[in-house]
Amino acid sequence: MSEILGITDDNHVLETFMTKIVTNLKYWGRCEPVISRTLQFLNDLSVGYPFHYISDTLYSLTPLTYILLKKLVKIDAVKFMLKNHTSEHFPFLGINDSYSLSDFRCRTTFYTALTRLLMVDLGEDEDEFENFMLPLTVSFETVLQIFNNNFKQEDVKRMLIGLARDLRGIAFALNTKTSYTMLFDWMYPTYLPVLQRAIEQWYGEPECTTPILKLMAELMQNRSQRLNFDVSSPNGILLFREASKMICTYGNQILSLGSLSKDQIYPMKLKGISICYSALKSALCGNYVSFGVFKLYGDNHFDNVLQAFVKMLLSVSHSDLLQYRKLSQSYYPLLECLTQDHMSFIANLEPPVLLYVLTSMSEGLTSLDTVVSSSCCTSLDYIVTYLFKHIAKEGKKPLRCREATQAGQRLLHFMQQNPDVLQQMMSVLMNTIVFEDCRNQWSVSRPLLGLILLNEKYFSELRASLINSQPLPKQEVLAQCFRNLMEGVEQNLSIKNRDRFTQNLSVFRRDVAEALRSDGRPELCSLDMMS
Repeated sequence: MSEILGITDDNHVLETFMTKIVTNLKYWGRCEPVISRTLQFLNDLSVGYPFHYISDTLYSLTPLTYILLKKLVKIDAVKFMLKNHTSEHFPFLGINDSYSLSDFRCRTTFYTALTRLLMVDLGEDEDEFENFMLPLTVSFETVLQIFNNNFKQEDVKRMLIGLARDLRGIAFALNTKTSYTMLFDWMYPTYLPVLQRAIEQWYGEPECTTPILKLMAELMQNRSQRLNFDVSSPNGILLFREASKMICTYGNQILSLGSLSKDQIYPMKLKGISICYSALKSALCGNYVSFGVFKLYGDNHFDNVLQAFVKMLLSVSHSDLLQYRKLSQSYYPLLECLTQDHMSFIANLEPPVLLYVLTSMSEGLTSLDTVVSSSCCTSLDYIVTYLFKHIAKEGKKPLRCREATQAGQRLLHFMQQNPDVLQQMMSVLMNTIVFEDCRNQWSVSRPLLGLILLNEKYFSELRASLINSQPLPKQEVLAQCFRNLMEGVEQNLSIKNRDRFTQNLSVFRRDVAEALRSDGRPELCSLDMMS
C-alpha cells in the first residue's frame, strides 16, 4: 500500500479503508455482493481484537485494540456514518421495490458495526444515543402514522422489516446494562407494540415475522448480564410481558394456517416456532425475571406463554422436531429449562401432552446431535429426580407443600399408568452405554441412576437379557460387570452418590466392551425389551 498508494502511516491506512467503505455503501447500493463484502469488512474493523466490557466501560485485552478503535471513531468517514445512516446517503437502507427483502439482511451487519463504533465513546451519554437513533425514530413515527391512517400497507411492512433488522444489529452490539437500558427505554412503551401489531397483521408472511421474532429473541438474551436491571426497575418483567404477548399472538395465529405442504411447513411455521422457543428459553434461563411474581399478583402472561408453547408443540410431529436442526436445538434446551425450574408446570400437563413431551425426549436421547441428546438427558434427570424426591417424601406432607405434593402425585400417577415410558428411556440409555459410541457419557450417567433406583425390577430384567444373550463363558464376566456397576452406590440421588455411579459406569462401559469382544466375535444384542 505504501508503494502503490503512497500511504506511510497507520492513520492513513484506516482513513483509506473507511473512505472506500463509505464510497461502496453510497454508490454500490444495488450490488448485493459488493455491499455484503464491504459490510463484512466494516464489521471486522469494528471488532478489532477481542474485547470485553467491565463496569460499562470499554477495555481492550491489549492497548493496541483500544487505540485502533479510538483512531477509527476519529476518522471523518466514521463520523459521517454515525450521523447520516439514512437511505438518502446509503441507498441500501431504502425500502423501495427495487430491493429484494432478502437484501435487507445486510442491514443487521451494518448496524452491529456502527453501534460498536458508537459505543467506543458513548459511556452514559443518553443524548448522543438519542441522536444516533434519530433516523430509526423518524421511521417508527412514520410507521405509526401509516398504521393509524390505514394506507400504503406494503410500504409499512417493508419499513418494519428493515427496522427489525436494524434494531437487531443494534441490540446485538449492546453488551452493557447502561447501553441496553438506553435501547429498551427508547423502544418501550412506544415502539414495541408496533412490532406486536405487525405480527398480528402479517403472521402468515415469514419474510416479515422472522426478522421481528429474531429481534425479540435477541432482546431476551442476557448476554454479559446486560439485562440485570436495577432493583427498582420493572424492566425485566415489562420485557417478558411484551415477549409473552408476541409469542402468544404468533403461536395462536400461526396455528390458524392449518395443514401445510412439506416444502412450506418449515418456512411458514416451524422456523417461527423455533425462534419463539429460543426467545422463551433465553427468558427462562436469563435470571432477570422472578416468575413467581406473575402468579402472586394475578398476572397471566407467564401462564399464557407456557400454554402457547404447548399449543405450538402439539402442532409439530415428533419426526419434524428432530428433522429440522434449528427447531430441535431450540425445543430441547427450552425443555431442559422447564424441567429444571418449572417442574410443577410439567407435572400438571394433561396426560396426552405429557406423553407427547416424554416421547419427544425419548426419541431425542438417540439423536446424533449432542446438544439435543445432552439436553434430553438433563431434562430426564430433572424429571426422575423430581419423582424420586416426591416418593421419598410420601407420608411427609406439610400444608405449605400441599400444591407441590399434588403436582408430584399427579406425575407419579401418570408414570404408574404408563410404566413403559421410563422403562423405554432406561433401555435406550443402556443401549447407548453398552453398544454405541457414547460421546456424552457423563450426561447419560446422571438420569440413569435415578431410572435404576425407580425401576429396579426392570433394570434386573435388562441385566438378565444382556447376560443371557451371551455365550456361557462371558456370562459370569458380564454379571460381575453389573455387580461392580452398583458397588458402593446407595439408594439416593445425592451429588456424592451420583459421582460414584458415574465413575462406576465409566469402568462398566470399558469392561463390558472388552468382554463382548474378548474372542474377536462380539455377540451384540439389543436391550430394548419394549417391542
